Parts: sequence; C-alpha cells; structure tokens
Amino acid sequence: MTGVDLEKALDRLKAREERKNPDEVLAAFKQILAEDDQQEEDILRRIFSHGGLSAQLDLRKLDPQKIYTLDQVKELCTQYRLRFLDSAYFKGEIPYEATRKVKALQKDQNQTLSAFKIMAPAPMFHLEYKDKDPLLFVPLGKDRFYLIHKWGKDLHPLRKLLVFPFRHFKALMGSLAGLCAFIVSVIPSSLLIGPYDNHSLSIRVIFFFYLFIALGGMTLLYGFSRVKNFNSVLWNSRYDD
Repeated sequence: MTGVDLEKALDRLKAREERKNPDEVLAAFKQILAEDDQQEEDILRRIFSHGGLSAQLDLRKLDPQKIYTLDQVKELCTQYRLRFLDSAYFKGEIPYEATRKVKALQKDQNQTLSAFKIMAPAPMFHLEYKDKDPLLFVPLGKDRFYLIHKWGKDLHPLRKLLVFPFRHFKALMGSLAGLCAFIVSVIPSSLLIGPYDNHSLSIRVIFFFYLFIALGGMTLLYGFSRVKNFNSVLWNSRYDD
C-alpha cells in the first residue's frame, strides 16, 4: 500500500472546490490582485512623498553587502557628479522590480517603510532654481543607508574621467596643470625655442605658467557658468548651482 501524497490530495480538493464555485474562486483571486496593486500604489506614494521617517530595521535580517555609509555615498557622488536626495524630488519612473523589493523588505521586517533616498544624475531630479542610473536606498540611521534596488543603464565608463576636474578645486587645478604640461611637452623644440637652444627648459617653464594662467582664466569665466559648482558641494544639494 503506497503512501498518500498530501500535496496532490490538496490539489484535488482545490480543483473540486473550483469546479463547484468558479465565480467565488475568481472573485477571491481578483481581490488578492487588487490588494497587491493597492500595496504597490501605497509604496509609490510613500516614495514620492515628503517627510518620511527613517526606518528602524533589524540589521540582522539585511544583506551586509548592501549597507553603505554616508562617506561612501558622498565619495561615489563626487566621483561621478551624482546627486543623493530624498526620493520625493525624483522625477523618473520607479520600476516594478523596485516596488517588489520594497514590499519584500517590508514583509521581512514587519513594518512599513516611508523614507527613501535616491542616487542619480541631477537631470533626474526636480531641482529648485534649477543634473541614468538610479539607486534606491532606505536610511538606517547613524549615516548608514541600505540599497534596495538599482535600475536603468550603467553609467558610461568615461563619465568618471570627464567629470574628474569638477570634483573639487584641487582636482580642477591639477587637471589644468596636467593639460598645460602635456601641451608644453608635445610642442616641437624648433617651434617653441628657435635660436634659444641653451634656454629650452626655462622657456618651456615660462610658457607653462603663461598657458596655465590663460586656461585658468577661461575656466573661471566660462567653465563655472556651465558647471556652476564642484561635485563635492552639489552631491546632496537640492539647488542647481
């Protein structure tokens, strides 16, 4: 005599119940879907709302690899010229996968999350006074943040290099000095020195400082009118300056 497969026996009871009351089963299924949709709408509403409270999460239930400090977040924003702001200022779309992960985290922690942060390029935020790769965080307190979901395309690998001069003032000056040194070094001696072969190094040094001053002046005049400020200042600013 073989044993009873309880799962198959339960499936048979379920199938029999569905045959007897198909409308009730369908209505119950629709109710479950409606409640699930309502929960996702509530999550999106809280993501785009102001004034959420930081979560008091059980850290033992979190993935430690996804917990980051404020200094780490600031460093990455400074390197890639990103913003780290309350999710209420975000003007992009929140994908279904992100809301699903928030829902799963809420269930695991047995509490409702209402405060979120997003890291993304500034154009993806509504900035006051008036910049694709957003990261959704939940604050944990004590300057720590838990990464819930990342979506969009990866940042171009050259972005870090292109925005390097705008990290802070020292990076800008270093970049200008490096550019001037490169220009001075590739100019042919016959063009730069002429009959003054015995003073080649001195002439190159003088030309370096002239070029550095000229490029520095143009950067101050035209660069800041476009870039406006350094990454180290803008990373958590709600203003476009």
